[in-house]
Amino acid sequence: MQAPAKSLSYSVFMTDGTGEIRVNVEKSNAEVACRFLEKGGIIYFEETPFFISKSDREFLLSLKQNKADHTKNIAYRPAQDRVTGLSKGKVEDTVRLHRIMADFHKQVYRFLENFLPPYSEGWKADFATFRAIEEHGRKMRLRARNDLLHVDSFATRPVYGDRILRTFLNVNPSQKRVWQTTDTFEQLLKTFSNQISEPGPFKSNKNKNSLIRALAQKMGFKLSGESSYDEWMMNFHNFLKENAEFQEKCRKDRWEFPANSSWIVFTDMVSHAVLSGRYALEQTFIVSQDSLVLPQKAPLNLLRKTYGLNA
Repeated sequence: MQAPAKSLSYSVFMTDGTGEIRVNVEKSNAEVACRFLEKGGIIYFEETPFFISKSDREFLLSLKQNKADHTKNIAYRPAQDRVTGLSKGKVEDTVRLHRIMADFHKQVYRFLENFLPPYSEGWKADFATFRAIEEHGRKMRLRARNDLLHVDSFATRPVYGDRILRTFLNVNPSQKRVWQTTDTFEQLLKTFSNQISEPGPFKSNKNKNSLIRALAQKMGFKLSGESSYDEWMMNFHNFLKENAEFQEKCRKDRWEFPANSSWIVFTDMVSHAVLSGRYALEQTFIVSQDSLVLPQKAPLNLLRKTYGLNA
């Protein structure tokens, strides 16, 4: 399936408290878009540039997700070309879901190659997910809850200081997907740097024991000691979710994403919570540090600056 031709104008929701900017920047200004994203903006398309047929949307809305505690979403893993998290059912349903998720992944890949070309040479495609469960009132353990403000970090898939870029599509035909944000990672680091442990040296085994690392990641095991950066970011993710005073008293902005809208965001910079919504597709890319337009805004480099760590 091909996405129909659409205007690439967009709006930016700035999560530093300055509100919405209607920039209507066109495709040729890729660097401008990258700068907005890396500083903590959410690029918002009122009408999605991705195409999902009516019958495929109806099929997605009919699916039942595996309700195991460890299964947050249905996931398509492009490296293995397989889908996980779907409740057992008809074989043809699994085949159709695989086709839809793989096509969504390819559409986002092609679109971002053209829309954000600085990133495409050094990125890695991570999971695509389908979020089939209503977020409001969802029962999850505290550290896994989506409705608490946090920045993203992956317990089982270390990024070694590369950036987490996510693209969303609300496929719900009538219900908005509602987000809440507060200060960016940059400001939160200034606020809480004296309340959390200083990170250790940012050394990693990224290029060592690759076979063992790939096997452990495939099986979903946490790679303890694999990356001091990822360990610190996961601890900070947990610190924010467990900080009741922060969750209650911090400045909050509310963003509503209507049916058939899309948005792009670096979720390691934008602190966010999902208050409500059901049926959203999402694709994650891990963007190389070497591809960034504003490398000084990367959480890794902000940590280095704050704690006086060597590059």
